[in-house]
Amino acid sequence: MPHYKRNLRFILFVILPLLGFLLGWTLSQKNSVRNQVDVAVEATNEKPKDTPLRLFRKTDPKDVDLSVFWETWNTMEEHYLHTDDLLTKDQVYGATKGLVESLDDPYTVFMSPEDTAKFEASMTGEFEGIGAEIGMRDENIVIVTPLKGSPAEIAGLRPEDIVFEVDGESVYGWSIEEAVTEIRGPKGEPVTLTIVREGERKPLDITIVRDEIAYETLDWEMKDDVAVLSFYQFGEKIETEFQEALEAVLLESPEGVIIDLRNNGGGLLDAAISIIGEFISDEVVVKTRGRKFGDSGDLRSQKNGALQELPLIVLVNEGSASASEIFAGAVQDYNRGLLLGAKTFGKGSVQNWVQLDDGSSLKVTIAEWLTPKGRSIHEVGITPDEEIEVTIEDFEADFDPVLSRALELIGSDEMAQIMSEAAVEADENIEENVTSDNTNTSE
Repeated sequence: MPHYKRNLRFILFVILPLLGFLLGWTLSQKNSVRNQVDVAVEATNEKPKDTPLRLFRKTDPKDVDLSVFWETWNTMEEHYLHTDDLLTKDQVYGATKGLVESLDDPYTVFMSPEDTAKFEASMTGEFEGIGAEIGMRDENIVIVTPLKGSPAEIAGLRPEDIVFEVDGESVYGWSIEEAVTEIRGPKGEPVTLTIVREGERKPLDITIVRDEIAYETLDWEMKDDVAVLSFYQFGEKIETEFQEALEAVLLESPEGVIIDLRNNGGGLLDAAISIIGEFISDEVVVKTRGRKFGDSGDLRSQKNGALQELPLIVLVNEGSASASEIFAGAVQDYNRGLLLGAKTFGKGSVQNWVQLDDGSSLKVTIAEWLTPKGRSIHEVGITPDEEIEVTIEDFEADFDPVLSRALELIGSDEMAQIMSEAAVEADENIEENVTSDNTNTSE
């Protein structure tokens, strides 16, 4: 038989079946990817991406066994009675929300497109609401602080009040964003908060008429040759207003400065750091610790220091949070002044807002704040050098024992003694922590 016929027969009986197998396998793989892309698109009601492999990689992470998820999904599809309730989009969003909630971090939140749009609408335009900072503690929605002069303060809300219901609806399972969205509303419309308050035998209903909220940032006065500056929030105008106040304060030649951060729920970190620079010049005043490059680092105060030689006392309480705690922590770590009052709220995490492709969003914790000496703030708070209780009798008599004690101590030998003892105790705690860390490492 001629050689070319033998070659032709070899091609027909060996090569062609192999090529057919490879072509069929390739097509099956393409169909597999296409089917998985179609499932993802159907679940989110989106058009297919231009780069389906990118979508495949993101929706099918390595080393994750999702068999129990799909088994549950398919079992519901096959057996659940109310088939009209089996809405694919809602199931996907519900599963995503459950994934995020499994982190048990109240500041990391997933919101559907509808929830995202509602929350964004509540944050735009004029700020109308009750005027209160809201946080989360032990899975409870709590009032961090009512803003100065706000409807919330006038109606009688206090720091640490636990929100139990909003207009008769339980807040169980709500995120902070959901609570903010429901509590805010148009000027003139009332909202009733049912709150649980320490010392009260039963929940209290507090009805608040929403209003346009104008943030008060600071005010100051002279008391016994001491400048008392009250910072209500580190807002956008605080730096300008503080510089104006600073010029007026310096003209009074004060013998000391009291900074009141009680019920200051925070605000702009840059503004707080700028003001710290007048008391602590050119030092690291806060550290950030995160997973990725750019999320960790040190932030320094500016080289101002106009008030760095004057005796300083900072007043804090459970309504002092975030930027206020950073301010207080820096003062305490550098032994720059004395902290009086009550332990602060403990909000020291940093969130990033990520807009997702279908209009939903994810607010995710990316870092945490630490004091200059590396102390964590989040869920720990800052403990003052001297804790002072404010009783209901003090509140009703309009007597301020914390400010009274500060005026008594400022610039005195007793203040110097307390600061000296606090510095020794702080150094011992740091040394103890370092020793503990070394011991754990050696094991």
